[in-house]
Amino acid sequence: MTTRPIIDLPKTTTERWLDIASWLFVALSFAIVLGCYSDLPETIPTHFDGAGNVDGYGSKYTVFLLPVLSFAIVAGLVFLTRIPHRFNYLTTITPENAAFEYGKARLLLRIMNLFISLLLLAITWDIVQAALGKTTMGPWMWLFICPVLASPIFVTIVLSQMKQKS
Repeated sequence: MTTRPIIDLPKTTTERWLDIASWLFVALSFAIVLGCYSDLPETIPTHFDGAGNVDGYGSKYTVFLLPVLSFAIVAGLVFLTRIPHRFNYLTTITPENAAFEYGKARLLLRIMNLFISLLLLAITWDIVQAALGKTTMGPWMWLFICPVLASPIFVTIVLSQMKQKS
C-alpha cells in the first residue's frame, strides 16, 4: 500500500454550514420526538410499504430509533471527514493533487451527511404523524426519497466540474 500525504485542510465555509445543517436536522428529529412523545399511543407505525400503507408496528419507544440513528450517522461521517487520506480514490493521490481530492471527498461526505439527516428527519416526521392519526406523505415520500439519495453524487460532480474550470 502506498503512503498518501496527510495534510491539514481547514474547513471551508460551505463545509461548516453543511455540518451545522446536518446537526440541526438531528436536533429537529429529537425535538419532534420529544415534543410529541407524550401524545403517542403505546403502539405506533414503524414501517410503510411502497404505497405508504402501514405494514409494521412497534412500541412507542421505537420512535427514538431514527433520531438516535441519525445522530450516530452524522457523528460518524463528521469523524470520517477528518481522515480523507484513508479513503479510496479513482486517481493516484500525490502531494500535488491531495488537497483537491481530499477536499472533494470531504465535501461529498458532508453533502451525504446533510441529505441522510434530512431523510431521517422526514421519515421521523412521517412516523409521528401516522402515529397521531394525521396525514402522512404516503407514496409521495418516494418523490422525496429518490432525489435525496441521488443528490449527493450529482452535487459533488457539479461542484467538482466547477472547481476544475476555475
